[in-house]
Amino acid sequence: MKRKPVKVKLIGRKGKAYQIKFPNLKIPVTVDEYLYNKMLHSAEYQFCNSGSAVKKTYSA
Repeated sequence: MKRKPVKVKLIGRKGKAYQIKFPNLKIPVTVDEYLYNKMLHSAEYQFCNSGSAVKKTYSA
């Protein structure tokens, strides 16, 4: 059985840290830039931002 991706929302950015809201948590989780980029490119997470676009940046 295949898992559905977790729908998360990017709340904001503070310096090099990103605040991400998970559906079953009341407070946002703060992650560094490396982990944010891994989540952004992973099939396990789907970023759903209503009203604002998330810019996907790809680097080598």
